[in-house]
Amino acid sequence: MSARRVLTGLILTVAFVLCVWGCKAWWPRVVDDAYITFHYAQNLVDGSGPVFNPGERVEGYSSPSWMILSAGAIVLGLDPLSVSKWVGLFVTFCLVSLVYAAARREEVADPGAALAALLLGSSMVLQIWSVSGMETNLYALLFFAGLLSLGTPPTTTCGVLSASAVLVAAALTRPEGLLFWACGLLVVVATGNKTQGGSANGRARRAALYLLPGLALMLHFIWRLLYYGTALPNTYYAKTGGGLRMWQQGLHGLSIFLANPAHWIWIAAAIAGTAVGLARPGRRLKAGIMAGAVLLHLLYIVSVGDDGLRVHRFYVPVLAPLALLVAELFVRNESGRLRHSWPAVAGVAAVLATAAFSVRALHVDLLPRTLDGVLTYQQGNVKLGRHLARTMPSDTLIAVAAAGALPYYSRLPAIDMYGLNDARIARGPFPQSSRGRMMKWDNEYVLSREPRLIVINRGYFESGNQRVEAVLRNPAVLASSPMDRDLFQRIARDGAYALRPIRFDDGSSFFLFERRDDARQY
Repeated sequence: MSARRVLTGLILTVAFVLCVWGCKAWWPRVVDDAYITFHYAQNLVDGSGPVFNPGERVEGYSSPSWMILSAGAIVLGLDPLSVSKWVGLFVTFCLVSLVYAAARREEVADPGAALAALLLGSSMVLQIWSVSGMETNLYALLFFAGLLSLGTPPTTTCGVLSASAVLVAAALTRPEGLLFWACGLLVVVATGNKTQGGSANGRARRAALYLLPGLALMLHFIWRLLYYGTALPNTYYAKTGGGLRMWQQGLHGLSIFLANPAHWIWIAAAIAGTAVGLARPGRRLKAGIMAGAVLLHLLYIVSVGDDGLRVHRFYVPVLAPLALLVAELFVRNESGRLRHSWPAVAGVAAVLATAAFSVRALHVDLLPRTLDGVLTYQQGNVKLGRHLARTMPSDTLIAVAAAGALPYYSRLPAIDMYGLNDARIARGPFPQSSRGRMMKWDNEYVLSREPRLIVINRGYFESGNQRVEAVLRNPAVLASSPMDRDLFQRIARDGAYALRPIRFDDGSSFFLFERRDDARQY
């Protein structure tokens, strides 16, 4: 076995080991929003339809394909959370493998292709979202596969249809995928020479072929319009309307992403790789598509104000294209040797530095500071949801700021106080008092519906937590956001609700508001 193959195998092994190591560290974490999709899937299986509350047709999930996958798991008697984590891990391995395979097809030296896989596999952002329970990495895989298909270029019938079908699948996994499917049509029409169908008739034929899989998007749009009565998901309305403030928030998110040395080194290496790729006639199309898709996706992220879930979720889809652009620094010549030595040396240094910074950021900086708090928050929501399912009548209306695990486990009708699953709040304006992350809320409307319980975000305290006594003396310390502070002020004025702790058998507590005329002993 040659030394090159041994080196390639060693680098790939490190890439997957680091990936598994990071995913294992974050395996216990579940993003609360993942339970929103599971909730819709459970209601679909139960016969109520894809709704948040039976009888209320609101599209508060962002991924139709992930919701259907979750419903399929439930039908088979499986836990959708476990299925989502294993599927997320599987598609992450597929994505890392696809970067390696794509780099090898582009005349990249085998060790260089393995370094591109290492760059992606070591990414803490990729690892965190692999096992989050959400559709993020599945979309990243479909997005990248679609870009690769467009860069071939797709001039045959099979090539055009497959490129469109993959991007259609991406559009049904994340709403922004529709933008890139539409851009793909422009690429398909523009590519090709006279012998490959570059004439007007050839371009028209390719366009018609490309549009065929798009019928699935049209059918889904018509179904949404008929079922939900809206042209766009409710999540769109809940996150738009902030104007310039959304761009400011998006730029702030971008600055946080670039503050990690791993990311700006990665991007700098990708820019150098793009320059190398554009200088090669046979690589200009694919390098241009990858770089253009990254720029367009970054512009989209900034324009929508980034993502409220933190940890750079919206940046996951650009990681694989960036890794492939870095691989351009390791292009080999006809004899199998590196075409340019200095770019390759710089590329090796960039990959190793990026991997080192990413591993350090996850295991030294992020995990020790955040994981315990995240798991405590997650445990509290699950525990309260299950408690309410046992102790409350099935028609009890609750209001929640965290609209994932609580409604999913309690099976109670719920008002989503941040509007992702509430059409009234989603279509309202952003409150003038909003600061920091832009989110819609309307406490006057929530209180007008007279929920029996109002569940405070982060109202859970483990046994022995010293803050419980502080909360009992001054409940206002629980008000940590503009919505909380407004809610506490309104409740203090009208006196219709009382703050009460629910005590669990293990000594932990969850503080929530209960209507005084519904008060009961827990």
